[in-house]
Amino acid sequence: MLWLLFFFGILLAWGVRRFKPLYSGAHMAKLKGFRSSLAADRRRVVICLGDSLTRGNAGFDYVEGLARRLEPSGYTVMNAGVNGELAWNLLQRVDDLVVAEPAWVIVWVGTNDARACEDQAEAAQYVRRMKLPQTPDLDFFRDNYARLLDRLEKIPGVKVAVLTPPPLGERGGAPVDQVQEEVSDFIDEQAARRGLHCLPMGRLFRERLLADPSESAPIYSAKASSRLFMKAVFYHYLLGWNWDRVSSRHQMRLLTDMIHLNERAGTMVVDRVEELVRAHS
Repeated sequence: MLWLLFFFGILLAWGVRRFKPLYSGAHMAKLKGFRSSLAADRRRVVICLGDSLTRGNAGFDYVEGLARRLEPSGYTVMNAGVNGELAWNLLQRVDDLVVAEPAWVIVWVGTNDARACEDQAEAAQYVRRMKLPQTPDLDFFRDNYARLLDRLEKIPGVKVAVLTPPPLGERGGAPVDQVQEEVSDFIDEQAARRGLHCLPMGRLFRERLLADPSESAPIYSAKASSRLFMKAVFYHYLLGWNWDRVSSRHQMRLLTDMIHLNERAGTMVVDRVEELVRAHS
């Protein structure tokens, strides 16, 4: 009996260690303790603000990829992504960025807003998990996204770049596509009106998918994506698969679970953000 308890204790400790990236908040503690005047060249501080696409622990970590590219040139790249967040959540914590005095803020949000707007059950889950003040809809997204940009633009000397969200699923034709398009259109419109840099990642991913269409990819739904997410996490953290292999297992080319990015898609993001930052710093 004792050896069984010992074995299961070892197994539990191993599992906790393997899954630690999914629940660790060390990146946010680092951001809150950061002061550019003491720790880095203020002119080369890049903060990536967003949801799980930015956090990078449920798919490819584009922020880590960007850091590997930029930090040898004297930049400081910081991750301010939190899983599951909507534009409203980013607005509540945006003042944490002000003390870091960033030269760049890269904003990538809208995926969870679109998911919540399209599915009532998902909307209720987001209200509960993310402590939203109301049931999310497109007007709620638009209002909070605009207010988020208002606040970011008040940071002295900051350059703001916004990204449109990737498609939800790779097949197209799902009801969420229309919502996602409206979210992306609003981000485009806000960037144009304010003179901000905009990287249309949603359109770029769609173009890549249309160039090599597949009928074997799963059709998006909230329940189907949640099931694939659990499988993706199992394959990556317990079996050690890379995100491209997970994506292939799920018969997709850019996404792992119809939401998050594999290495191929994440590298597209890194390429474009790096190019933008270097060209305008």
